[in-house]
Amino acid sequence: MSELNRRLIAALALAGTALGLQVAGPAQAQEAKSGLPEIVVTAQRREESVMKVPISMATFNADIIEKNQIQEVQDYVTRSANLSISEGATRSGNVSTSSQGLSIRGISNVGGDSSSYGFYVDDFNVTRVTRNPELVDVSLIEVLRGPQGTFFGRNASAGVISVTTNKPDEHLGGDVALQYGSFNNLEAQGTVNVPVSERVMLRASGKYAESDGYADNTMSGVGGDNGYEHKFGRLALRMLPTDAITVDLTATFSDEEQDDLGLIPTGVYVPGAIGGFLCSAVSPDCPHDTEDGLYPENRDRYRHNNPLGVEDDFQLYTANIVWRGDAVTFTSVTGYIQSDFHRDGELDMGSRDIVNEDFEDIERSSISQEFRLQSSGEGRFDWIVGGIWARDKHDEIESINFGTDQDTLDFFGVFPHFIIELSTVDREIESKALFAEGTWHATDRLSLTAGARWSEDEIDTRETKIDFESPLAPQGASESWDDVSPRFAATYAVNSDINLYATVAKGWKSGGINLELTTPEAPVNLFEPEELWNYEIGLKMTALDGRIRGNLAGFYIDWEDVQVNSSRLIVRDDGSIASVAGVSNGAKAESKGFELSIEALPHPNLELGFNAGYLDTEWKDFKEARTGFGEFDLTGQPLPKAPELTVSADAQYNIEFNSTWGGFLRAEYSYVDELYYD
Repeated sequence: MSELNRRLIAALALAGTALGLQVAGPAQAQEAKSGLPEIVVTAQRREESVMKVPISMATFNADIIEKNQIQEVQDYVTRSANLSISEGATRSGNVSTSSQGLSIRGISNVGGDSSSYGFYVDDFNVTRVTRNPELVDVSLIEVLRGPQGTFFGRNASAGVISVTTNKPDEHLGGDVALQYGSFNNLEAQGTVNVPVSERVMLRASGKYAESDGYADNTMSGVGGDNGYEHKFGRLALRMLPTDAITVDLTATFSDEEQDDLGLIPTGVYVPGAIGGFLCSAVSPDCPHDTEDGLYPENRDRYRHNNPLGVEDDFQLYTANIVWRGDAVTFTSVTGYIQSDFHRDGELDMGSRDIVNEDFEDIERSSISQEFRLQSSGEGRFDWIVGGIWARDKHDEIESINFGTDQDTLDFFGVFPHFIIELSTVDREIESKALFAEGTWHATDRLSLTAGARWSEDEIDTRETKIDFESPLAPQGASESWDDVSPRFAATYAVNSDINLYATVAKGWKSGGINLELTTPEAPVNLFEPEELWNYEIGLKMTALDGRIRGNLAGFYIDWEDVQVNSSRLIVRDDGSIASVAGVSNGAKAESKGFELSIEALPHPNLELGFNAGYLDTEWKDFKEARTGFGEFDLTGQPLPKAPELTVSADAQYNIEFNSTWGGFLRAEYSYVDELYYD
């Protein structure tokens, strides 16, 4: 289990803004005094008040993002009920399959090639390339809990995170922000908006961040503290060819470098993993590297003879075209993203030169085209139909060798730089989907919704591998899976301030291929899709002339055929060693709980917020769970990354010095209960 994690942050900030850019003027102040500002979302692919959407969701508009200093995924996850994340050693979260492990209502990526949640930027799915883009010049973040297959699809069984960036407008302006903190943390970012003409506008934003890192490598003459350098830029163009057509083009670039992962020794080794296997096999005094102490007494020192460095960059291009007619709206979303990832250094995470990764190079890319046609205007029936085509590619090459530690070489009877693994993986996934949903406003108070999405994923994967200097036969296979996922919802407006809703939705995650487990008797070893059903009821209300806003939701999730990753080093009958990894089905699980969020404006200058989530998760049938410690019956145990209780609260008091200058006093608190990470 993880350490009980509590965080209490109190912040005092004075913010001066230039006249004409971000002025806390009389009009804005008057709006705040009349009640909480309305939050408009696009969770159902149309702009509407968050209070009318039959989805349990957390929303962060530009004002909330600025007040909470939200800069990456961890910042808003900790402020969202029933969400948890295992922070990666790097910002990108691409270091390993467990990095940036996100859980929504206890549903996470326990295994498989696809993600159980979707991550979208400006309606384009970037999940397979990045799950933590820089939040620079962002207008809205929407965290949607539960399956969102109808509108977002592509394996979004746990939920969706949707980020919307600011678009160019007709105003000339910009902003600059600078921050400096402990460990020489330096951040600088800025935005400029330029109207070229009445129908053409440009917007540019960028960010630079660097740090020495919080942890020190105590190996003499090696260096490699866990510092970093991040660069980010976005250029956006908006064109208005006619009054009915809007064209938005964006180009985004990111470059991230991490000096070392800075992993603090705990003295705990998983027997089936590389570090545990080699440590226990070679060193009678395992664990080693205790000179600086073990966690938690030691929190900022480690001994790495060959620091594991990471470089990760991506480029993202999107083209969104919207045509608005009198009765219908047509939308086209085109996107392409590509990332290049490189990692090299030690894998034993110690002072001895036991095992190293010479290199791991991964190129990921995603391209998709989506079309949507939907009703517009007021009427008794709202509808939307659409389709999407997408292709994801993953090309990887990795080399892992023994080092020069003589005890290790003698124990295994090998020579320096003996190849442990040299492998290549080429995977391509082609996805197609059609979706439709309609809402019938039966009365002024009652609305009924039904929708469905047909999806098909076709996977083609190839692999070559050398295991312990022994070439294995090349492997390759292709397979496809399809599914129909329905969604039903009913909403009832008790009055203008209270809305009730109930939803039933299916979530689906496509299957995959275990190339490493193929045999002559079973030339294609498959793992099947997993699916879940989410049952939810909720209440959304406002009170006291809009000065209090609250949301309450309860849910039950039935999760079947859960895909589970497992890997280990094994010794074959002939004495040779092999690394074996695969995905299996068969596990069943359930999750139930509730989410509560409250916002209040008790005084024109005082803003309060509170979020709480409760989870009760359980493996219903998991009798042969394969772990690094062997096989266990985990039936009745909680799911990984599923804390029972999550709580966050904030309070802010605003001070107006005059019509131009202002400040605020702010306090924040967040709590995440204990949990299993794996």
